[in-house]
Amino acid sequence: MRRIAISVIALALLATLPGMGQSAHADPPDMIFGEGTVHGGLYPLTLDYTAELNAISGAAWQYHTFGGLFHNIDEVWTVNKLEAMWAAGATPFSNLEFTETAATLAGPSRDAQITSWALKVKDWLDDGGGRSLIIAPMQEMNGDWVPYGMDPANFKTAYIKIRSIVESTVTDPDKVRWAFSPNGWSELPYGIADYYPGDAYVDVISFSTYNFGSPDVYNGWLTPAGAIGPYVDEARATIPGASGKPFLLAQVGSVTAGGDKNQWMLDMFTFVEEDPNLVGFIYFNKDQTAVVPSYDWWIWDNDDPSPIKPGWWGYRDGMRRATTSYQFPLTNWFQAGPLPFAQFDGPCPDGFECDTVAFVDPGSEINLLAEVQAGAPINAFYYGNPADTPLMGDWNCDGTATPGMYRESNGFVYLRNSNTVGVADVEFYYGDPGDIPIVGDWNNDGCDTLGIYRTGRVYIKNTLGTGPADFDFWFGLAGDRPFTGDFNGNGFTTVGLYRESTGLVYFRNSLTTGIAEFEFFYGDPSDRIMAGDWNGDGFDTVAVYRSSTDKVYFRMTNTVGPADYTLDVVESGFVDALAVR
Repeated sequence: MRRIAISVIALALLATLPGMGQSAHADPPDMIFGEGTVHGGLYPLTLDYTAELNAISGAAWQYHTFGGLFHNIDEVWTVNKLEAMWAAGATPFSNLEFTETAATLAGPSRDAQITSWALKVKDWLDDGGGRSLIIAPMQEMNGDWVPYGMDPANFKTAYIKIRSIVESTVTDPDKVRWAFSPNGWSELPYGIADYYPGDAYVDVISFSTYNFGSPDVYNGWLTPAGAIGPYVDEARATIPGASGKPFLLAQVGSVTAGGDKNQWMLDMFTFVEEDPNLVGFIYFNKDQTAVVPSYDWWIWDNDDPSPIKPGWWGYRDGMRRATTSYQFPLTNWFQAGPLPFAQFDGPCPDGFECDTVAFVDPGSEINLLAEVQAGAPINAFYYGNPADTPLMGDWNCDGTATPGMYRESNGFVYLRNSNTVGVADVEFYYGDPGDIPIVGDWNNDGCDTLGIYRTGRVYIKNTLGTGPADFDFWFGLAGDRPFTGDFNGNGFTTVGLYRESTGLVYFRNSLTTGIAEFEFFYGDPSDRIMAGDWNGDGFDTVAVYRSSTDKVYFRMTNTVGPADYTLDVVESGFVDALAVR
């Protein structure tokens, strides 16, 4: 993350802005994305793209990586538009629009015009100097407000053909990247994935998504998590291979009425920064109040003596805090082969001891990961019967979690002290049919024992064996799903609850009756929740396993927000996932 202190460096930085002197930026990273970096971009409000981007970059003390453009296939100003963006040190993100249906574009009738536009792009690219661009053909094709919308099959055919024509026309196809750019929400009956042309044709997955504000327009005021998160998650969940692609907010903006626009801007930067796929955004700096009175997306008007508009201060502070330095031109984006993209590194830094996860299949095979990393070694072995409730805990106080099973049919617990197939080392009767077993070190003695959650009442026992609970207390409601963790890092395990109908997570830091000390929303109904120390900081935080996507979504703080790390599960069909502490 690049942080710029407010100081006399402002004048020095202004002298290096494109159009004001040299245009060299910091050395490029090996990958196009690393944790804590955001590529910022902007759609200018005025026609003088260069002056406007330079003014905003100067006021924010930070460069814009991308400049958003809209092209009509028949326009004569393509080269001028591209060059004006380039002069401001911004890589053009070119939305290529049409007035025809997708079926027409899939046929040959507009091929000559597409070729003519491609020749303009070729002329501009041939001026050299690293000139390059991203093209997004037929953006928002999943809406009914564009003439080429609502026709997935013909859209995919037309998209692939447009790419083929451009690539066969320009001198160096590696100077062009291709964006699949749907609207966030899709008009039924189709979803985002129905329009996806395929990994071989898409370099960047991008979205249009806005906070419309007033309650009588769409869904009212939405946080960035609410305005962006569902569509990013949908793409990850429904497009095969999407988790290996960079995501970009191709159009994003917020109105003023209905909430704090400055805070919305800051939260937008944070959301992009924390999402494992999102690499940046292009803010829609447009005044559309003539279309709808509340659509004041703009934050800056370069033609106005007082150019600052609502939301500017949040935007400026976000640009200073979260945006990444980059080499201009973006040479590491425009090379042969796929974009060199990688999600966040695994959650456990080198040299730290962290918890991991075990997955259970319908046949009671336990798949124990060595670490929370894609492709980590797996110890697989069978234990218990298919109808048993799986457990993991340190039953013999040796520092290693091993399996257990709770057999609801007879109320018996079967525990094993090694991660191998075999008979139970310890067995005893505990609880009643219908109880939900929980595991924890309730008294911080280094040994895990059992507890029971029974319709809002928790029963805790500090030894392994048949007998009454050592103490009990009321917490939560019948139907809530219990999980356990050391949420405040004091060595004592306490109880958390997950209300699957809403995704509400709540917990206390003591084993006593009382209201929740922390609560937030995370995950989807039917997710399997767990808590563990995923990053070695001594605090347990939540994760959810979603069998429908074969992914685990880890959060590194017990707060509402997107997953900080997403683990692709190699195999499918698991019925449960357990934290291994």
